[in-house]
Amino acid sequence: MKQKFFFCTTLLLLFSSHCKIAVSQSQPTGQVDVLSTSSTEKKLDDPTKSVKNSSSNNKNFERPLFEGKAGISIFTEDTYSGTVGANKPQNSYARGYILGNLYFTQDFYLSTNIRFQSSSGDSTVGNYFFDDGSAFIADLTLRYDADNYSLVGGHASINYSLSRDYMAGLWGKSFAKKEYGVDGMMVLGGSYKFNTAKFGNHALSVTAFMVDNTSLSNTFGGTRDPTPLSIGGPANTGKFNNFAFALDGLNIKAIPKFRYQIATVRLTTESLYNSATNSQVSSQYLANEQRYVAAGMFNKLDIGFGVKLSPLLEYNRVINSNGIDGYNKSYYVGSLLFGYKQWNLGLSSTVWDADWSTLSSQIRRLIPSNNYISDRWNQMQVAIGYSFENGIKATIAYKKENQYIGTTSQTVGVNLKYDLPFSF
Repeated sequence: MKQKFFFCTTLLLLFSSHCKIAVSQSQPTGQVDVLSTSSTEKKLDDPTKSVKNSSSNNKNFERPLFEGKAGISIFTEDTYSGTVGANKPQNSYARGYILGNLYFTQDFYLSTNIRFQSSSGDSTVGNYFFDDGSAFIADLTLRYDADNYSLVGGHASINYSLSRDYMAGLWGKSFAKKEYGVDGMMVLGGSYKFNTAKFGNHALSVTAFMVDNTSLSNTFGGTRDPTPLSIGGPANTGKFNNFAFALDGLNIKAIPKFRYQIATVRLTTESLYNSATNSQVSSQYLANEQRYVAAGMFNKLDIGFGVKLSPLLEYNRVINSNGIDGYNKSYYVGSLLFGYKQWNLGLSSTVWDADWSTLSSQIRRLIPSNNYISDRWNQMQVAIGYSFENGIKATIAYKKENQYIGTTSQTVGVNLKYDLPFSF
């Protein structure tokens, strides 16, 4: 299997050495849920400005213009623990994505993010980079983005949490997405922008949403079907009776590199199917899930000697998690990302707790994470990456987490990723 790894790596290096196109830095993640952001930074400005600023008038939009990028990520990881049963053999697998915007006018466009899996290695025991194929849609929305307001409708994620886009570490963003991200929703929403010279740029966004039960939530080429309405759970109501509010800000004159977000999400729970007992959960144990987040970060602070630092702090509070009354969680996130020329070093840590000891035995049986035995867990990560001139980024990382009964698992991972921007 090692020969297959070096063979795939050599092909990728040879291919990229002939590509002279400028590329953005990659963002590998432990579960390789590839996002549209970079591992070292995500531009804080409006992502549509690159096209808008390059267009002097509407003549450039006499026909649709597509701008996007494609990426592929090859990953190998090995997890081991003090408990033999928690150890996992080495796995190797591949992920990729194609994302971009199809512009009809300068303000009106179709946003797409299609992610594909070219290997089943992360869900099976084996070292296969290219042995299977499936794909799913992460974003397919119509957007109208004017100077002072924006509108959106379609299949998308909810604007909630900065750590899911900026958290350092090879598994940082995928961990945030899994624990408290709000994805796979059918959304209708918009935002209003407040642009002031002295006090910065701010946007207040409001979104109504529900779990997407259409074919857009399907996995094509895989076994996952569209999310059934019958299983219930938070936001799976078949109605736009779930709401999200967020206030984002940046470019404040006194602290120009600072960005913040204050947001809340309400996920209505009308029913819940317990797959462990094959029965509906009694309504007396159900409650609407409510999430709150407060986050702040600095983008590329110059700390001397050519070193840039991007620190992030975030607090997440989840009340009635999974739609279960009284099951509450808190997440405390800290992240440091250092950059020096083509090198970067990422450090992150997450501590999360739950009111586990206060819950009744009846409610505990309803919670999927029934292996938890304490009220507090933690995860730590460190990653070192290097971006080559040909566009490939290589990352090696280490993760340690204390989560399940009698285990402190440790994971070592290596990632190679290549991004290719394009437009036509």
